[in-house]
Amino acid sequence: MGDQPASDQNRRHATIAIVGLPNAGKSTLLNALLGQKLAATSQIPQTTRTRVRGVVDRGDVQLAFLDTPGVHLPKHALNERMMAHVEQALEEADLLLWVVDADGHLGTGERALAKRLRRLERPVYLLLNKIDLLSKGRLLEKVALYKDLLPFQEIVPVGAKTGVNLDPLWALLERDAAQPGWPYGEEAFTDQTERSLAAEFIREKVLRKTREEVPHGVAVLIERWIETGQENFPEDLDSTGVFIAARILVDRDGHRKILLGSGGEMIKDIRQSAQRELKKVLDRPVRLELFVKVDEGWRDRPDRLDRLEL
Repeated sequence: MGDQPASDQNRRHATIAIVGLPNAGKSTLLNALLGQKLAATSQIPQTTRTRVRGVVDRGDVQLAFLDTPGVHLPKHALNERMMAHVEQALEEADLLLWVVDADGHLGTGERALAKRLRRLERPVYLLLNKIDLLSKGRLLEKVALYKDLLPFQEIVPVGAKTGVNLDPLWALLERDAAQPGWPYGEEAFTDQTERSLAAEFIREKVLRKTREEVPHGVAVLIERWIETGQENFPEDLDSTGVFIAARILVDRDGHRKILLGSGGEMIKDIRQSAQRELKKVLDRPVRLELFVKVDEGWRDRPDRLDRLEL
């Protein structure tokens, strides 16, 4: 320690799990804290399926955020794996951000999660999200409703979508980050690969475009990723770009027909929207091809889940 530069001696870090029920705004919060889009978001519950790590350096403090799937009762092998990602994040984290939809209802799911978090004996910050939807009076009622569920480190009302009240949250996390040193390099940002990000953002567009019509029985498999200089790289694509071919898996033929749309209009719309998103995320030209395949029961097949890295 004595050989380290003075600035390194003051460095501290914390691993912070973002947990909550589906649709509380966890991924939106992660994106807001990171200052750029890393996690897929939609109005469909259970959009997040794996643990997503994002790292932020602020002065002498390094904070590693873990976005997690919404806590729910598993119905498929996929859901069981999703809940395993939540458990892993809870065990790994030094601090816990429990994100609650402040405009929602305090029900059995929230109470069960409160009991689970209490047993961990870690600092828990209650984030009452979506405060832009509430009056001040209703917000105070929500604080009173939740405050006795467990001994919270802090209760912070936030608006993740609009970035409201995030500065006080930053101050609290920087204050309470107590682990010595930085486990990640200064250039570290995420544990997600470009391929995994591409698959997630294609799936996001499917969820956003089809809404409830094609629910959770959809996954995206990147089949080809061709960079300049590699065989079959398109001659008319910018040399800094990437060609991506992805297969969208669905549970049933009816979902395939919805995804294709009349005259192929829906899949064309999804492809164009995803291509624009990937161009921004990857910061280079992207050419995207999409195919749709029916793969009944893929959510209960371990081999398929392994290949999808779920």
